[in-house]
Amino acid sequence: MSSSTSRRNFLKAAAISSAVFGGTTAPILAQETRKSADNRGLPKKIIFMVSDGMNHGALSLAQHSRSFFDGKSTNWTTLYRERPVVRALIETFSANSLVTDSAAAASAWGGGQRVNNGTINMDAGTAQPVETIQSLLKKRDIPLGLVSTASITHATPAGFAANVGSRGEEAAIAAQYLDREVQVILGGGQKFFSPELEQKFADRGYELLKNRKDLLATPADAKKPLLGLFSSGYIPLAIDRESKPELQESIPTLAEMAGLAVKRLDALAKDQWFLMVEGARIDHCGHANDAAGSIHEQLAFDDAIGAMLAYATAHEDVLLIITTDHGCGGIQLNGVNAAANQGMAPGIYNGTTAAFKQIASFKRSFEWMGNSGAKLSGPPLGDYLFDRTGIRLDSEELKKAQGLKSGEIAKLFAKRHGIAWTSGNHTGELVEFCAYGPGSHLFPGFMKNEEVRSRLLTALGAA
Repeated sequence: MSSSTSRRNFLKAAAISSAVFGGTTAPILAQETRKSADNRGLPKKIIFMVSDGMNHGALSLAQHSRSFFDGKSTNWTTLYRERPVVRALIETFSANSLVTDSAAAASAWGGGQRVNNGTINMDAGTAQPVETIQSLLKKRDIPLGLVSTASITHATPAGFAANVGSRGEEAAIAAQYLDREVQVILGGGQKFFSPELEQKFADRGYELLKNRKDLLATPADAKKPLLGLFSSGYIPLAIDRESKPELQESIPTLAEMAGLAVKRLDALAKDQWFLMVEGARIDHCGHANDAAGSIHEQLAFDDAIGAMLAYATAHEDVLLIITTDHGCGGIQLNGVNAAANQGMAPGIYNGTTAAFKQIASFKRSFEWMGNSGAKLSGPPLGDYLFDRTGIRLDSEELKKAQGLKSGEIAKLFAKRHGIAWTSGNHTGELVEFCAYGPGSHLFPGFMKNEEVRSRLLTALGAA
């Protein structure tokens, strides 16, 4: 029996009801998962999805939010329950630290070795360039696509295609994308592409996209490489986009960008391709200790998972990887004991549910509020925050909140909704990694981050 027939029979037996998991399929057992993974051969295409800076707490809170407020599960957790997924834990060290930054983390994937924090694919010992996965794929005419909600020249996408001594050299990274012929480039970062560089992309045959209207209107099956730059810097945070109709009209979602990317890569190279999709701003919310922002970002990433799962379901030659490069901030929902005046019977953590409900009232990110309300104080600041968060701070708290410094605001709000942080820095825990589709059997249950690339290349027959 062929691997494709085996997979079709498995999915039929599992009674998967839809690409976005609308059914009530019984959970897949561990022995079924491994057996199915071992029998599916190797893929032709790889989608490598990164929820940048995602702690397990961020993954949990997205599921809690979707379950509690919407009565359903995230695509990621339903994938674990209903599909034959191979799961692993990843050690995320860089060459010079137990806690990595995104540049070193992405270089471990893209260059196959650990480098120093802040550098992108530069050997830690010799400071010489390391051959990138883009270079190896190009030798075999396998196109690469990069999609991100950060600037597309940011550390994570750059780790798959660039070599620079400092991650801040984003204009140089943009030029390297052209020289190295990255075929699909979608995200933020317009300011790093000079008009002259954009013209060079156009002269090389790239289609240039500037807004969501452009993205939705372009023929997905056109045989032209893509450069889509949808904001000057980072793509706006999901919580802000969801509250601003003008942002919804002009800025595409991660799911929309990824959906176009897979179709355009199919048009450019039906046989084989590699796509990296990054939900970058989970990390930024971790640095800012922005709980509501983090949940909305993780759910936006989950929507992209749904889109990629739908694609993988329709195409049996796709290996889907979903992971993160490191944790950030240490977000967790903590147990809350109800106060005596809340009218609840005494009980351990019996105020947790009521506290968590308050997160649904948040309509703006800390980033947005810090930019627009930082000069307010006293009652006007209180009204400003209440309108955007549903939380009313008292006069003493408002004194601490003045200036809207995210760390201080996070502590004040944590008393209300129960979501707190360990720091505003990256964290060093083992992180989640899962593989679904042909080739998933290549990944063991524990890996170092530098060991992932060789398995990706083996899966594509490009090792």
